Amino acid sequence: MEYDTIHYDFIKRTLKIIDEYQGDNDVTLLINCCLGLLILPKERHFDSLPNKQITKNKDYWGLTYRSVTTDSESCGYKLSNIVRRMRNGVCHFKIETKANINNNISGLIIRDNGGFKVEMSVTQLKEFVTQLARYVLSKK
Repeated sequence: MEYDTIHYDFIKRTLKIIDEYQGDNDVTLLINCCLGLLILPKERHFDSLPNKQITKNKDYWGLTYRSVTTDSESCGYKLSNIVRRMRNGVCHFKIETKANINNNISGLIIRDNGGFKVEMSVTQLKEFVTQLARYVLSKK
């Protein structure tokens, strides 16, 4: 089936893949899907991302203040900046895994080349990129 508007269709299809996948490689799939659910929104829709600040009292799309370590308090907790810096970490594959007691991947740490780090459970990352993608689609 042909794409109508490639970047919106790519996001929709990527969301469908994530929602329907039933297998043992869910974390690998999630990282692969960050192309459509994190990188594409940053590259094509950065200026229309919400101008929200994550604070100690306000989470956003599953992302908590405690999840983020940044070298810059002034812009480090702004949602668009977090998306940009997460995109950089994913693109340069600065990704580490965290294992639970059963040695299954339970979380991911994404860093950029600066002083940024976000540490999220697999569930949090999935919620974050899914909500980001749905936000972009709602602005179509």
